[in-house]
Amino acid sequence: MLKRLFAVMLIAALAAVLLCGCKNEDDENGKLRIVTAIFPAYDFARQVFGDTAEVILLLKPGTESHSYDPSAKDIVKINNCDLFIYNGGESDQWVENILSGADNINSLRMMDAVETLIEEHDNIVDDNGGEDEYDEHIWTSPKNAALIVQSIRKAANDIAPENAEIYEQNANSYIAKINDLDKRFEELLKGEKRYFVFADRFPLLYFFKEYDLNYYAAFPSCGDETEPSARTIAFLTEKLNDSDTIPMVFHIELSNTKLAQTLTIENGLKYAEFHSCHNITAEDFEAGESYVSLMERNYDMLEYAVNLEN
Repeated sequence: MLKRLFAVMLIAALAAVLLCGCKNEDDENGKLRIVTAIFPAYDFARQVFGDTAEVILLLKPGTESHSYDPSAKDIVKINNCDLFIYNGGESDQWVENILSGADNINSLRMMDAVETLIEEHDNIVDDNGGEDEYDEHIWTSPKNAALIVQSIRKAANDIAPENAEIYEQNANSYIAKINDLDKRFEELLKGEKRYFVFADRFPLLYFFKEYDLNYYAAFPSCGDETEPSARTIAFLTEKLNDSDTIPMVFHIELSNTKLAQTLTIENGLKYAEFHSCHNITAEDFEAGESYVSLMERNYDMLEYAVNLEN
């Protein structure tokens, strides 16, 4: 905690120095500059702005999203952009320090576009409670994702009203794809009351609430992933043997799958990735994967999982 606090203080000091005298500049090719903190913001922005902007992702693909700290170059990028899009919440305390230390940074906070939920503790095994905080992984609900895209469209219109028709068309096209996914998830998961077991952190509260699903998970959504206790392994093993549990073990992307492997070996099951879309691998980034394509992966995986027999 002290190390994190020191990093935030250092960022604030750097911002005060680096931002002094800086101002927004047009890109050499005449395009807008949009800087995004995490992958969902990056994907939604590139879908809306299309060819009218250069969209930059600060979080390096394949890295842990919750431990990100901006470099001096990142801070300059934020100051020199036409729009900075970030999520908000406890993990983005560094953003608030940068914004408070600079003038005239045009920013959009994604958590302002949706209704937020308090993190749950009852279904988390290795959780010591703590203060109630808002869950930051708002985009995991397709309905929320559509609202965020709409919010970015409005911001785009404010920046470049001459491109309003382009932004309207781009946003509506992507929202239609998201809404189609939402309907498919609703049809697939309607009436599903069995529990999903996550041998991992659980950043999927908004998705599970959206479709009225049940779950058990090893660790909190934004907690530091640790070695599971014997109690955690025993509890999840017991749940996997219940008839009201999906007979598969789940983990999120870019995580340590050691616990998932342990549980599958002990219970003779398979394990599968449930992508939260918080960040992606370098390979997926280079391949142009999107929020929609990653959620389509989740759909295919869930279609297989819910049709498994206990």
